[in-house]
Amino acid sequence: MARAFIESFNGSLRDELLNEEIFDTLDDARRKLALWRYDYNAVRPHSSLRNQTPLQARRALELFEGSAPGALAHAKTHDYQNQTRRLSL
Repeated sequence: MARAFIESFNGSLRDELLNEEIFDTLDDARRKLALWRYDYNAVRPHSSLRNQTPLQARRALELFEGSAPGALAHAKTHDYQNQTRRLSL
């Protein structure tokens, strides 16, 4: 089951970032990956999570069970938000 999720993630990363962008430098690649990762985890809903973002699904699990498995997005989003303020495409 985990392999299916990994393959789905790899396909999304490839189709939405790697095949669409040209990376001028390693820093440019890191910036674009950080923006894509923020969008993937905090903005875009996933059908496998009942059309919630991974961040929303994690918060719902934490409310329901008191904690969430490490496989879901981390609750701390300030790292992503701070990165995206400094980053641009």
